[in-house]
Amino acid sequence: MRFFILLSSLFTLSAAAQFVGEQSYTLPAEETRIGDLYFGGTMLRVEGRLDGSALAGAQSINVSGPVTRNLFLAAQNVDVSGAVAGDVVSLCATLNVSGTVGGAVRAGAGTIYINGGVGQDVLAGGANLVIGKNAEVRGDIATACRSLDIDGIVRGDIKAVARQVRISGSIDGDVDVTVTDKLTLTPDARIYGNLRYRSSKKLDIANPDGVFGNIEHVQLPSPSEIKEMKPRPGTFVTFLLPFTILSVIGALVVGFLLVAIWKHVLAEGLARSFAHWGRTLGFGAVGFLVGPMSILVAFALIITIPSGLIAAAAYLICLYLAKVLAGMFAGRLLFRIFGSPDVSLWWAAPVGIVIVYGLCAIPIAGWAIWLASMAVGFGVIAELLGMSRIT
Repeated sequence: MRFFILLSSLFTLSAAAQFVGEQSYTLPAEETRIGDLYFGGTMLRVEGRLDGSALAGAQSINVSGPVTRNLFLAAQNVDVSGAVAGDVVSLCATLNVSGTVGGAVRAGAGTIYINGGVGQDVLAGGANLVIGKNAEVRGDIATACRSLDIDGIVRGDIKAVARQVRISGSIDGDVDVTVTDKLTLTPDARIYGNLRYRSSKKLDIANPDGVFGNIEHVQLPSPSEIKEMKPRPGTFVTFLLPFTILSVIGALVVGFLLVAIWKHVLAEGLARSFAHWGRTLGFGAVGFLVGPMSILVAFALIITIPSGLIAAAAYLICLYLAKVLAGMFAGRLLFRIFGSPDVSLWWAAPVGIVIVYGLCAIPIAGWAIWLASMAVGFGVIAELLGMSRIT
């Protein structure tokens, strides 16, 4: 149990921070909350003034009130319509920013829609990125996505990798894009810098007169040429398969050791995770994000670098354990679905661990599954830490 107590340092950034573990929480419009807000649950609404930062994990997050510092959000849907003095950092399915952001926007999401002011850069990855008509980005935009639409104003440069790019707004800087299918400049588009695009073919950009600088096309290899240059799949399988098998065996050994030492504690922690799955996922996402930030803060202060090194080592341990614990969670869930909710961890752990490690090994989709397993695993760790404090 002392081991879990030691890991609790990863979930503490500031003594002034206020933790909220309710299923839903609303900061009323007429109230002001002083200090950082940490939330893990189902729904978060910030309608009043938050004098600090917010770090939250939930299904839905809506921020319509002013925030004096930063937002660190992980959710299915995130809507920021209030004024944020600092940065907005988010991992979600859908991100909508219609308010004013004084700092930067850094996001990974399926769809990212920005229709407000951004004082610094936009760094985004996802399926779709839309800079709306009312948006003004005073910094640069760097993105990798399926489609990029620029309808507003960008004061800096644009660097993008996308399948399709459409520009109908105004860009003061240079545009440097890698495009596979289509690059379109509408009649309203204005690029006051240079346009450089990389593609396997020369594209019809529709409105070359909208570019006040130079237009440059960089020829890329065609798909057939790339296919010829690719190594045979068997090469990767032969090289990576032994390491994959060893990683699964190592996880099974760690899982059996945890069950042997803390069987009853783990069983209770998993039961609490199932009973409060929204809280588990919320606090898991928060813990997954808090770790790197606390380490960066420790290194930035210089005097706390030794603590940062210890925290970094502990966080790496948590990353490994989170995947193993996510496997145990998945194993218990699978046996519950098939009508055996009370199956022993000696059976649930190996089955779940093999399934989670196998799913995480799937190309592309495996990254999303890995992120989900981290949220679940860190959530189980948070439940175990809560149990240790109670006892």
